[in-house]
Amino acid sequence: MLRQSQAAIAAILLAACSPPAPVAPESEAAPAPETISIPDAEVPVPRESIAEMHGATCTWGEVVSSGISIWSYTCPNLRLVADETLPGFQREENGADGTVTRTPVIQFFAKPAAAPIGAVIDAVRAASPGAESCEIEPGSHDDHVLMPTGEAAVAYSKFINGEAEEPSLPCGPLGPFEAGGRTFRVLADAPDKVIMIDWGTEPPVYDPDTLRAAN
Repeated sequence: MLRQSQAAIAAILLAACSPPAPVAPESEAAPAPETISIPDAEVPVPRESIAEMHGATCTWGEVVSSGISIWSYTCPNLRLVADETLPGFQREENGADGTVTRTPVIQFFAKPAAAPIGAVIDAVRAASPGAESCEIEPGSHDDHVLMPTGEAAVAYSKFINGEAEEPSLPCGPLGPFEAGGRTFRVLADAPDKVIMIDWGTEPPVYDPDTLRAAN
């Protein structure tokens, strides 16, 4: 027993006197991982009227369709969705009975980049039955509108002056309408597209001023 105790003490003293394990030079230590700071994407501020209408209960975010980006609110029962076949965007709404309704609100028309906005008139007429006598004309705020010409313009003038009961839609669904405005514009960074925008009768969930070519 004494012999075992002496052996244990000797082992402890030997370990205490042993030189420490070599430490790797600092130059051989693994480098610390590099921290890369990624700036947040620039988020546009929506029009004040749109923010007042939808901002309290909805989420602001980007939606992309066919190479075009727009910022919109996504609400519990109302949102903007991409439609690559339109091409453009649709307004999607959930009804109280569980039904889902989609309405085209932004539509793209292709043209040569250097061509004027009127170059899409045939495609616009095809998408808006009843617009055979209509042309794309300058409107307000640098936008354009689809308006009747000739006899169709005379008939529409009588309608809006209360002298006739028709036509309420002189250029079809993409033309003038007393319950909401529709405009056409060419984007500065997407000159090969003409964008039709339906502004609706109340502030929409989307902000047309944020329309841009997608990155």
